Amino acid sequence: MSPSSLQKYRLGCYRQMMLEDLSDDYAIQDYQSDWHHAQDEVKRLFAYLDIHHLSSEQEAEILLTIFVALQIGYRNWELFQRAADHTYDLLPHLSDSKLKCHLLVHLYQETQDEDLLPEIDQLMDTWTEATMTEEDHYLQALYEPQFQ
Repeated sequence: MSPSSLQKYRLGCYRQMMLEDLSDDYAIQDYQSDWHHAQDEVKRLFAYLDIHHLSSEQEAEILLTIFVALQIGYRNWELFQRAADHTYDLLPHLSDSKLKCHLLVHLYQETQDEDLLPEIDQLMDTWTEATMTEEDHYLQALYEPQFQ
């Protein structure tokens, strides 16, 4: 489970969340199918976390992918709660990085824990347009409208 394959999957989820790359006749059946696929992927990723001993960064990549995939389709509060609990446990072991910032933003969106905001802002303030990835731009689009 490589970081690049996880990122590729996340980018597809972000594009779907932003309604990019969807046909004009995107039907409820497509929505339900995408939701089932995302739920299956999340369950597979949790199973992977449960049986492998991973570094903090590897766990963070998987948790970020879980949070993004859970945005597809209907809300599954049990899976969101499991991801949030695991993330809170992991945060003290992560170095300050874009990966941590991405994870914090998704955790904030799910918990509305305002104690996370100063660290998110501090980490995002280090980003420059020249160093931002496609995924960084999607994250900003999700985060910044909350504060405008």
